[in-house]
Amino acid sequence: MPHKSICAAVLAASLVGLSSPVGATVNVTLSVILREPSNYSEFMAPPPPDTPGLTGPAGQVLLPARVLSELEQTIRELVFSRNAMAKAGFRGAHVEELARAYALRTFRPVWFEDQSLTPLAKHLIDELGKASDHGLDPQAYGVRQLASSLYDMERSNTSASLYEIAIVELQLTRAFATFGGHLAGGVLTPDTLLDDVYISPHVPALKEMLAQLEERGSVEEFFTTLEPEAPSYAILKEQLVRYNEALTSDLPVYLNDGPNIEFGDKGERVAQLEKRLIAEGYTSFHHGYSGAIELEAPPLFYNSDMQEVVKRFQKRHGLDSDGVVGKKTRAALNVSLLERRNQIIVNLERMRWDDPVSAGRYVKVNVAEQMVRVMEGTQVLYETRSVVGQPKNATPLFSDTFEYAEINPTWGVPWSIATNEYLPKLRNNPAALSGTGINIYKNGRQIDPVTVNWNAVSKRQFSYRLRQKAGRKNALGAVKFMFPNKHNIYLHDTPSKRLFNEDQRAFSHGCIRVQDPFTFGEVLLAPSGHSRAKMEKLHARGKTVRLDLSETVPIHLRYYTAFAGADGDLQFREDIYRQDKIIYDALMTLQHSARVRMAAGYPSEN
Repeated sequence: MPHKSICAAVLAASLVGLSSPVGATVNVTLSVILREPSNYSEFMAPPPPDTPGLTGPAGQVLLPARVLSELEQTIRELVFSRNAMAKAGFRGAHVEELARAYALRTFRPVWFEDQSLTPLAKHLIDELGKASDHGLDPQAYGVRQLASSLYDMERSNTSASLYEIAIVELQLTRAFATFGGHLAGGVLTPDTLLDDVYISPHVPALKEMLAQLEERGSVEEFFTTLEPEAPSYAILKEQLVRYNEALTSDLPVYLNDGPNIEFGDKGERVAQLEKRLIAEGYTSFHHGYSGAIELEAPPLFYNSDMQEVVKRFQKRHGLDSDGVVGKKTRAALNVSLLERRNQIIVNLERMRWDDPVSAGRYVKVNVAEQMVRVMEGTQVLYETRSVVGQPKNATPLFSDTFEYAEINPTWGVPWSIATNEYLPKLRNNPAALSGTGINIYKNGRQIDPVTVNWNAVSKRQFSYRLRQKAGRKNALGAVKFMFPNKHNIYLHDTPSKRLFNEDQRAFSHGCIRVQDPFTFGEVLLAPSGHSRAKMEKLHARGKTVRLDLSETVPIHLRYYTAFAGADGDLQFREDIYRQDKIIYDALMTLQHSARVRMAAGYPSEN
C-alpha cells in the first residue's frame, strides 16, 4: 500500500493540531528554510533536483531562471521569514510545505494574476463551503474569513498591498491543501487513533495537487478526483443530507416496548412503527396518512404493505428478513436519527482512508458486515458470508496481497489459544485432545500428553507446540487462503457451518471463516489455472497441497458500519468493535480545534 507523504501529512494535520515528523523526508530543514531572507542564492538550502531554474549541474544554488514579479518577490520573502509567517497566522510544519511548494513554482501565485483575483479563488471558496456535504465543517478551513478577505479586496476603494495579497494567496493555498488532503486521506490518522488498525491513507503532496489543479483548471473537478471512488461514498453523502433534514422533523420516531408486531396487529405501536419508517425515508403506506398530524387516522393494522417495508428495513440492517418486528428489529428502529446521522459521518471518514479503487480484481472484507467480496473495480464478482473476530479478538484492519491457497491445511494452534483454551482442558483431563487430531510437540518431538503433569505447567512456562493434522475435524476445514502477514490472519473454511446462519457472526479468534470456500476459491484462483473441480479433487485425496496465484490479487480488510448495498440502499450494521464513537469524537474535536484556530488565524498586518 502506498504510504502518505510525510510532508503532505504534516500540512493536512497542522490545521487540526496533529504532529508528524518531517526531518526524515525533507531535505531542507525548518531552521534553514525559515531563515530571514537576505541574499536569495545564499539563504535557500539546495532544493530537490526537479526545482525549475534553482540548481546547477553540481547542485549549486542559482538565481531563478527568470526575473520575479513584485508579487512573486513578496511571496518569496514572506514564506522564508519566520516572523512574517507567524505574524500572518502561519505556524507549524505546514509553513515548510508552503515554502517548498512555492519554491518549485518559482513563487508564481496560484490564485492571483497581475495582482487580481482569478476565478479559481472564488471557486475554491465555493468548494470549501460544500465541506458539510462530506460531514466536515467548512469553518475548519477558514471559509468565512477567506470569503471576507476576498470580498474586502474586491470592494475596497484602495488597492491591497502586495503583502496583503501574498498573505491571502498563502491562506487560500493552505485551505486548498488541507481540504484536499482531507478528501484524499481523511482528517484522522487511523493507525494511531484505533487499536488493531494498520491503515496508512495516501495523500498527494501539495506540489502534486497544485500541478493537477493547473492541469484541470477547475477546483471542483480536482476535488472530485480526490473523493473516494466507491459508490457508497456518493450515496452516503446523499443520505447525510436526508438525515440532516429528518432531524428537523417533529415525528415521534420511537417504538414503545411490547410484544412482537406481526401481520394483522393493531394499535398505537403500529402507528409508531409507520412514523418511524417514514422518518427513515420510507414513503407512507396508507393513502392520505403522512404521520405528521396527530388528528390523522393512523393505519388500522400491520398489513402486507408495511410488512414488506419492514423486511426491506431488516435487510438494510443485516437482520433476518421475516417481517416480524421483534427485539432486534425494534432495537434497530429505536436508534436515534442523530446517531444514524453521526454513523454516516463516521463512515464517510472511513472511506476517505481507502486507497483509490484497484483497476483489476481484489478482495474486500467488511468486518462489521461479516461479508467477503471479490471485486473488479466497483463491480462485485462474488460475495459470501463470513465469520470474523469476536470483540476481544478483533480482526485487524490492513491491506495485503494473496500469495497461495492450501488444500487440506494443517493448523498450528496459536500460543494464545493453546494456553487459554487447551491448557485448562489438559489440566482437567490429560487425554482431552484425544480424537481431535491435535498433536503436542516439545522441542520438535511429539509427546504423549498423558505423561505430562499439566497442573504444574503455567501459561508463562508453556513451551509446547500444538498442531492439528488435516482432516474432517481440522479447524481450518478443507482450504485456507494465505496473504502472509505479521498478524497471522488469513481466510479459511470451517467445519462449523451453523454460525453462518446467524445475523451477527463475530465468533472467531481473528481469522476470517468463509461460508463457501470452494466457490470463493474458484473465483479467486481460476485466473491462475486452479478450478473448483481441481480443488475438490485435491481435497478428496487428503494430502496437503499448495496452489500459488500467478497474478497479484490485493485484499483489503475494512470496517464499515454504514455503506450502500448492491441495490443502492443505505445499509447499517452494529458497531461490534465500538469504534464509531471514538472516530466521531476525534473528528469533531479536531474540526472544532481547526475552526477556533482559523477564526483566530487571520491577524491584520499591524
